[in-house]
Amino acid sequence: MFDIVRCGAEPSEYGFKELYRYENAKGSIAWVPGPRDAVKFRNKMKLIMLEDYSFDEGALKLIAEKKKACFLIDMGRLVKTKGIHRSILISKLRTFLGLCAKHSALYTFATFSETEMQIRTPWEMENIAMLLGLDRGQAKLSLKLLPHYV
Repeated sequence: MFDIVRCGAEPSEYGFKELYRYENAKGSIAWVPGPRDAVKFRNKMKLIMLEDYSFDEGALKLIAEKKKACFLIDMGRLVKTKGIHRSILISKLRTFLGLCAKHSALYTFATFSETEMQIRTPWEMENIAMLLGLDRGQAKLSLKLLPHYV
């Protein structure tokens, strides 16, 4: 299991094989407003981080066809968000991940922890992914994809 963090930490203490530093990984990450803007990265080995997980099945299908780009879901943002905004984000993520599963689009998760206290264990990350509608197998597979892109 792997994660991207903003702090220095020993991976074995938290049950990870490796923790990638954000400073080293940010060259592999493309930030885009939505799925429609992510289409331009479909032929590249990039991690795509969306600002908004809006419903755009056509764009998602185009990205999934190439099997190169991988969506990066920021669990840290999900955990830090409060109230109705968290509910909306969870709803959008559940729909988005359902579409990813339907079209076999690649996706992975990272916490971007700023302190060691914010680091989630692989077990916690799996369970958060399961709350978003994935089964345990999908959650484990998604957490193993990170090294192929960083």
